[in-house]
Amino acid sequence: MTLYLRTLSLALLLLLAPSAFAQQPTQEQVGRLLEVMRAQQTLEAILPQVQASQQQMVAQATAGQQLDAAERERIERIVARGNATIAQALAWEKLEPVYRDIYMATFTGEDMDAMISFYESQAGQNLLDKMPQLMQNTMQAVQQMLMPVLAELEQDLAAEVGGQ
Repeated sequence: MTLYLRTLSLALLLLLAPSAFAQQPTQEQVGRLLEVMRAQQTLEAILPQVQASQQQMVAQATAGQQLDAAERERIERIVARGNATIAQALAWEKLEPVYRDIYMATFTGEDMDAMISFYESQAGQNLLDKMPQLMQNTMQAVQQMLMPVLAELEQDLAAEVGGQ
C-alpha cells in the first residue's frame, strides 16, 4: 500500500472512531436529564393548556347558537370525557418510558452529560423558567402571522363553494 493510501485510511479510521465508540447513555443519565429538565412538571403544566384549548374550540363551535340546558349539559359531558381522555393519554406514567426510549436512541452518554450540566446550571434553569412564556409568545406571534393567511384561505374557500 502506498503511503498516501495508508495515510488516507488512518485519517478515515480516526474520523470514524469517535462515532463508532460513542458511549450509549445509561438509564441513570436519562433519568437525571429528565429530572433536571423538569420533564414531568412541564408535561403536567401542558395539560391545563390543552384542556383550555379544547374548551375554546367548543366555545367557538357553539358561538351564536341558542343551546338549551340539556344541550349544554351534553356538551359539557363530552368536554369532560375529552379532558379525561387527554389527561390519561398525557399521563407521566405512560409518557416517561417513551421519553426514555427517545432520549436513549437519540443521544450519546456524552450528550447526556453535557445536557445535564447545562440544565443543572443557572442558565439552564433560567431557560426552563422562561420556556412557558417563550412558547406563549411564539404561539401568539405565529397566530398573528397566520391570521391574514387563514382569512384569505377562508375567503377563497367561501368563493369556491359559493361559486358552485
